[in-house]
Amino acid sequence: MSRFDNAMTSLRSSGVGRWYYGRERSEQLIIAAVASLVVVSVLWMVLWKPISDWRALEANRHQNAQQLLDWMRKNEQAAKQAARSGNQANQAGRALIPVITRAADAHDLKLNRLQPESNGVISVVLQQQSFNQIIRWVAQLNENNGVSIERATFDSEDAPGYVNAQLRLE
Repeated sequence: MSRFDNAMTSLRSSGVGRWYYGRERSEQLIIAAVASLVVVSVLWMVLWKPISDWRALEANRHQNAQQLLDWMRKNEQAAKQAARSGNQANQAGRALIPVITRAADAHDLKLNRLQPESNGVISVVLQQQSFNQIIRWVAQLNENNGVSIERATFDSEDAPGYVNAQLRLE
């Protein structure tokens, strides 16, 4: 006897086999069709669907990576140019800090915070300083060094003529 014959004999002698073979032939066909449908559905849900979804996801990732690579190759020169100009802006920003601090010292202003930013702008915070001195300092920076104000915020202090200021200089 072959293994298949042994398996069929074991199936017929089991409780499920006795129940199945005790049915009429038309019922056996319906049960076999439903069982086949269940087996195919389980195989589809457990094997085919996850593999198919994974394949589609990886194909999408590959396409996105390829598009990014194509875009990067297309814009390589522009990125290099932007990096060069960014380095020049940072160097200009570093050179701007000593100019700002020397001018502030010349006008007897105390800078509470001086912070360079990535785009070459320098943020400056002054607290409890004379409004007139700040205006003279900014005017001197503009006239002598070409430093301009991108944004300025002033808050009044209790003492007349004194303010807190936040400036963005470029």
